[in-house]
Amino acid sequence: MFACLLAAGFSLVWLALGRTALEQARVHDFLSLYSGGWMVAHGRTGDLYDPAAQLAVAHQWSPPDTPLIPFIRPPFYALLLAPLSWLPFETAFRCWIALQIVLLLACWTWAFRRFGPIALALGALSISAALGIAHGQDCVVFLAVLASSYSLAERNRPLPAGAVLGLMAAKFHFTPLWAIALAVERRWKMLAAFVAAGAAAALVSVAMVGTRGVRSYVAMLRNPNLEWLSPSPQFMISFEGMAANLGIHGLAGRLAIVATVLVVWGLATWRAPLWRLFAATATASLLVAPHAYGYDGAMLLCGLWPAVVASSGRATRAAAVWLATPFPFCFTLLGTPWAAAASLSLLAFVAALAWDARHGAARQAATGETSVPGRAGAAGR
Repeated sequence: MFACLLAAGFSLVWLALGRTALEQARVHDFLSLYSGGWMVAHGRTGDLYDPAAQLAVAHQWSPPDTPLIPFIRPPFYALLLAPLSWLPFETAFRCWIALQIVLLLACWTWAFRRFGPIALALGALSISAALGIAHGQDCVVFLAVLASSYSLAERNRPLPAGAVLGLMAAKFHFTPLWAIALAVERRWKMLAAFVAAGAAAALVSVAMVGTRGVRSYVAMLRNPNLEWLSPSPQFMISFEGMAANLGIHGLAGRLAIVATVLVVWGLATWRAPLWRLFAATATASLLVAPHAYGYDGAMLLCGLWPAVVASSGRATRAAAVWLATPFPFCFTLLGTPWAAAASLSLLAFVAALAWDARHGAARQAATGETSVPGRAGAAGR
């Protein structure tokens, strides 16, 4: 009952806060996604990564002084978004927000049934998911992808689990660690499906835009003049944000942070049960990505939910609960150096998982605990 009341209370808080962001979302993040889908639906695929063409299309639904918010997803994702453009812009925006809310509620429902009331409470606390929706982002889509993959893998269905996980190719900068983790853990069927899904997405993308379009896409991503590609690096929750807020300059310092993350992540995922594999890899993927913001933290929930109920370590449970609250992400409001709290909290969680990997197995063997209460937790390989 308490979890339900907490979820209801925070839902009202997020709805109140979210309403203040909707106007910006309409001509910002959602406008970018809608424009990308519109260009594909209206035969403008060849111009998909031309900044001038994107801006001209976006100005159909925004004031003429609105700056370019570039569509940066791969072409196949624009194809998936194309049906949105069959609707008028305002109607599509309302449907998009409603879809994200429905997906989030579906994830909450699955987590509640799978991990108990604590999962519902943690889900309701997530400022990343709530305000990500309010800003027209698609972060909940990728939370749903991870949750679906986890559920399928846990039910010993590695092929569909890997195929669903392959949809993360839409945010390909978050995918490298998943491929490595599946290979190291010898989850071969899941890895094969993951790679096949990613390859299919790549082939569809190349077929859509051709080699010229691929070059335009790479050039756009590397264009230093498009400030909206990586605005305010101090607000990032990745190594870039950590470096910017802690005054670490130069390539060597950034590489040192990434190396630290990779070492800790490797310790956390070595011979890991499924829950720890997902928790550590989802978190470390955000840390080593060159572009990750607070709303991307919504994906953490897929790892925080099982960590709270499966871990035998108090530090891991405490770190998971802390990351589920708004506090680590609200430190960005205080500016440098306090904004480093988010990325440092992510690193602390992975470190706690690494400690679990070293000491948790012995405790579980001594007490007879299972990896995740109520399920065997093994995935087919």
